[in-house]
Amino acid sequence: MRKTVISALMALIVSIPFAVKGQTDNSFTLKQSLDYALKNSIDIQKSILDKKQADHLVSEVRGTGLPQVNANGQFQNFPNLPTQLLPGEIVGQPGTQIPVQFGTKFNATGTIEASQLLYNQQFFTGLQAANASEQLYELLKIQTEEDVIYQVSTAYYQVLEIQASINALQANVDRLNEVEKIMKVQQENDLITKTDYNRLKVNRINIETNLQTLKTAEEQSKNYLKLLMGMSMEQNISLIKGEDIEEINLSTLQYEKEIPIEIQLLDKQYELNVLNKKSLQAGNYPSLAAFGQQSWNAQRNEFNFFDDSQSWFQQTVIGVQLNVPLFSGLQRHHQVQQAKIDIEKTQLDLLYAERGKSMEYQNAREQLLNSMKSVEAQRENKDLAQEVYDQTQELYAEQVGSLTDLLDAETSWRESQINYIREILKFKKAELDLLRAQGQLRQLSNS
Repeated sequence: MRKTVISALMALIVSIPFAVKGQTDNSFTLKQSLDYALKNSIDIQKSILDKKQADHLVSEVRGTGLPQVNANGQFQNFPNLPTQLLPGEIVGQPGTQIPVQFGTKFNATGTIEASQLLYNQQFFTGLQAANASEQLYELLKIQTEEDVIYQVSTAYYQVLEIQASINALQANVDRLNEVEKIMKVQQENDLITKTDYNRLKVNRINIETNLQTLKTAEEQSKNYLKLLMGMSMEQNISLIKGEDIEEINLSTLQYEKEIPIEIQLLDKQYELNVLNKKSLQAGNYPSLAAFGQQSWNAQRNEFNFFDDSQSWFQQTVIGVQLNVPLFSGLQRHHQVQQAKIDIEKTQLDLLYAERGKSMEYQNAREQLLNSMKSVEAQRENKDLAQEVYDQTQELYAEQVGSLTDLLDAETSWRESQINYIREILKFKKAELDLLRAQGQLRQLSNS
């Protein structure tokens, strides 16, 4: 009887595949996830709008150096003309004042004004600052894309790790359900005690509880991944682990270290601060502008402005205007001093950021090397656990080992496989950190 049960039990205990769910219409590899995110991420779309806004800002600043033309018109109706008092001596009545009304009942005026900036040092400096701002927003867009690549990759690996654990636990539950049926028969035939049978049920229920918790965590992690990718929550998504995920190496160490985007941003901010100081200093320079005005005026006692026989009087003015700042109450002086302090602070920020990035690179490099060793250790541990399981299986088949020993060995083997997958994904995350420290995150989307 026991040999029959053993044969059935051996047939039920099989290897557990650790691949994630198969590909569906909404299945994504890591690269596909990154490509989708780079096109649909809300943060990236906002950064593109910021860049367009900066383009318009540059055009706005340039527009102040182009001719400015305005036109206006005015119509006046005087039901009561204004009255002025003139001295009576004018009409031979000394000592009196004569009320007199001047003007006409209806007046109309049309004017066209134009001006052109000839020289303004603040304008030229502001134009340089506007161009630098445009470049700043381009760098901010690149930084946003790198942040999205890093966040999506991290979230992607997180889902893969949870799915590997789910697959292992689900296989355990399936196996224990079958073993439980066999042990129930054994218990009914007094081959095992009821306590052993109940121990197995408790173990299965605990695993099912953990499995349900992991499934909830999987859905939450997928939702977070969809949010980062710019995907609707109503869409389903499944991930493809990738055939080469276990082929880890240290090739990332060979990439050249580029200037991190954070340092480039601070360099550009330093440039803007210098231009701001120059713009404030330019306020001490004279400015020169040309202007012109053409106006037409008509005065009528009757509303006949459209009568071609009546005259419109013209006036033309052309000139230049020079503005020379003399004294601003030391306001510009203190503004320039504040700008100098901003420059010094940016220099300190640059120094701190450079040291911080150097630290991140060193830490990421050490973490990658350590993670490589951990993967190798877990690979050896997995192989050893499988060897122990195979030996225990043989002993149980020969009726030398106990069922508890066999189940413990099988559980250890499954846990070693889970730990191995986890260490591989930890290595991938360490690789992400190193790529970010090297300024090479784009390699993930280009590969």
